[in-house]
Amino acid sequence: MRISRRDFGLGLGGLIAAGAAALGYRRIFGAPPTPYDDLLHQIVDRKPAALLGNAVIKTMPNFDTGVLAAKLRQPGFVLQNRARADAAAGRVIEAGGWIVPETVALYSALAASFA
Repeated sequence: MRISRRDFGLGLGGLIAAGAAALGYRRIFGAPPTPYDDLLHQIVDRKPAALLGNAVIKTMPNFDTGVLAAKLRQPGFVLQNRARADAAAGRVIEAGGWIVPETVALYSALAASFA
């Protein structure tokens, strides 16, 4: 039995489509670009961050993504360094039963805006 190129191509395309559907579009092609990727790239796993971020946003009455991003872009607001400093200085936020450093909460709120 001989398989034509057309049948082979259609079969391969079907396998790729099935794989993409099974793994999810974002996992294969990544999250769509945002104007805040310079900040969001610091978050290792955005899904849990977005869950926390939804709780954080509920505690922020005037949440504005642009204002938050401007604050996080200030010098010295690198997530890893600032989170340690916040915890040591007692700058924490309670959201959804979790007590987290302020910077972690703010980055999570930004992640929730694009989840």
